[in-house]
Amino acid sequence: MLSALFLAAGMAVAAPEMIPEQQIDLVGRTAPGFELPLLEGGRFSLVEQRGKTVVLSFWASWCGPCREELPALAELQKERPDLAIYAVNVDRDKSMARKFLAQTPFELPIIWDNESLAMGQYEVLSMPTMFLLDGNGTVKFRKTGYSRANGLKELQAALLEISQ
Repeated sequence: MLSALFLAAGMAVAAPEMIPEQQIDLVGRTAPGFELPLLEGGRFSLVEQRGKTVVLSFWASWCGPCREELPALAELQKERPDLAIYAVNVDRDKSMARKFLAQTPFELPIIWDNESLAMGQYEVLSMPTMFLLDGNGTVKFRKTGYSRANGLKELQAALLEISQ
């Protein structure tokens, strides 16, 4: 019924699977820069991360797979202190993010993107979505979703590739 209203109004609604992959692929391109607040205070600037290998993981409080990916990324951060791993929360309400964090504790800096600024620049369509940036700020890897079976294997393979 709702889609009929949109169509009657002359507006089309596109589902994520209808968007061609090449339109959302940032791999090989310079990562869009952004500056946003950190959940616990202070600010994050992507420009200030130049020279570091950066992982950005976009997540939301309602995301089930995020409950597994974020702790796995926190473990990777402990193993690989040379990485700069950031969890980018897209909830509009900070209390929702805090509730998630109380239920799923992990230690990563959390960028708060409550107005979907970075989410829009990175064309994130579903959660979780992860990006790997090399020291030059080039997107080297993008992954949407998380599976227990694969864990972070694809990210670790991409990390090996950029370290060679």
